[in-house]
Amino acid sequence: MIEYAAEYLLKITKRNSDMMGSQCADYCLSLIEKIVSKKYTANDLYSFVTEEDGIYTLAESATNKDEEDFRQAFLSVSMCIIRAKYRDEGQKYLPEDIESIQAEKIDGFFAYLKNEEPEPKDCYTIFCDTVCL
Repeated sequence: MIEYAAEYLLKITKRNSDMMGSQCADYCLSLIEKIVSKKYTANDLYSFVTEEDGIYTLAESATNKDEEDFRQAFLSVSMCIIRAKYRDEGQKYLPEDIESIQAEKIDGFFAYLKNEEPEPKDCYTIFCDTVCL
């Protein structure tokens, strides 16, 4: 199911690359490659997302509503992927900021992304309403 989420991230990144600028687009594409490669652990991916120039920082520096929606959607889906990897690895102790993501609802969310391909603003709303506690 993680591949569905990665495909969604790739689609929204390609559709929004002009709006977000080359630095953010390059970062997003690099993270997607790391997710797809499957050679990184959940801890590795979490570090990439939360590093100084990661999507956390990029999400805070959006310059307009569309860019903010994209970055929030990208961050939300990325954190679900990381949460799923922690689950698959059998990790019991999670970083505090992903503890509220309900592992049992992630696969349904990923299937929704594949089937519906929501716009980023809708993706973030659905994430908040269905996957978070």
